[in-house]
Amino acid sequence: MSLESATPQDIPAIMAIELNPDYALFIGNFTAEAHAANMASDDFRYFAWREDGRLVAFAILAKLTDPSDVVLLKRLGSSLTDTGVGRRMMPALIDWVFETTSANRFELDVSSANPRAEHVYRREGFLHEGTVREVYKHWDGVYYSSHLFSMLRREWESLPRRRERS
Repeated sequence: MSLESATPQDIPAIMAIELNPDYALFIGNFTAEAHAANMASDDFRYFAWREDGRLVAFAILAKLTDPSDVVLLKRLGSSLTDTGVGRRMMPALIDWVFETTSANRFELDVSSANPRAEHVYRREGFLHEGTVREVYKHWDGVYYSSHLFSMLRREWESLPRRRERS
C-alpha cells in the first residue's frame, strides 16, 4: 500500500473508477485522451494507490506550475468504499505536495452531496473556506453546492502527526 506515480497504462483503471455511477456527483471524468494529455503536462501529476498490486484509488493534482504556489486536488477516487483507503492515502498525498513542491496552499473542492469526503478532509487538517452554491447540475436536474477546503504549508507543518515524526 503506497502512493506512487500513475502511468498511461493506469488510465483504463482510473476511468473505470471515474465512471462508477455512485461518483456522478463527486468526481467527474475525463476522456482517455484528456488523461494522457494531462499526464504529459507539467501542470498535472497523477498518483495511484495500489493494494495487492491492483490500482484501487487514484488522485490527480493540478496547478503544479501555478505562480502563486497553489496546488489543486482535482480529483480523487477509489474503487473500494468503507475500507479506509482515503484515510491511508490522504496523508501521503498531502505530504507529497508539501515535501515535493513549493506549494504554500493545497486546495480542493468537494460536493455538498459527499459528506464522507468532507469528513476525511477535515480530519486531515483541511479548513472549510466557503461554499459555492448550486454549482453542479446532476442528470436528474438537482443542483448541488461545492465546498472549498484548503491547507496552508504552515498548517501542514504543525499537524500533530508531523510533530510525532520529528
